[in-house]
Amino acid sequence: MSIRYALLSLLAREPLSGYDIKQQMNDRFGPFWKVGSNQVYPELAKMEGEGLVKLQGIEQQANRPARKLYEITEAGRDALIQWTLESGELERIRDDFLLKAYNIWLVDPERMIGRLEEIKRQHEERLAAYEKKVEELETMLTTSDSRDPIAATISVVEFGIRYERLYMDWCDRLIKKM
Repeated sequence: MSIRYALLSLLAREPLSGYDIKQQMNDRFGPFWKVGSNQVYPELAKMEGEGLVKLQGIEQQANRPARKLYEITEAGRDALIQWTLESGELERIRDDFLLKAYNIWLVDPERMIGRLEEIKRQHEERLAAYEKKVEELETMLTTSDSRDPIAATISVVEFGIRYERLYMDWCDRLIKKM
């Protein structure tokens, strides 16, 4: 996925600074996709040049550097809608541990069980974070309308919940086979 559509997705909800975008991306998309400042600012500049976003203004706060607030333009909204509706190849999950699991037949079962339990704990932590996030978002939800950005966010986080549960179940199954 191009970073530009992640940025446009956030800016379609509200004007944000580059810093706010990075924070929200790592909060909302973090489990699926991490981003660094070195990706956000150059892409914002490129999108501004293409007319997809515009500088809304500069926010000055005491004892802090000025923050440029960006907002999506109509052209940016149209590009985001077009991207949302276009068909394309499904993304592949890239998980180093799945590749490592491909080689478990080479590892002492007791050591592998320990590693699987560690991975399962990590997924339990993510699951708890997702569940907490859904609770927070549900308090902000004012309608069950699918056109509400919060409802859309909840649906993506719920996918994360299902993914984590599946991963934990998979770990349990492997542990039992060891």
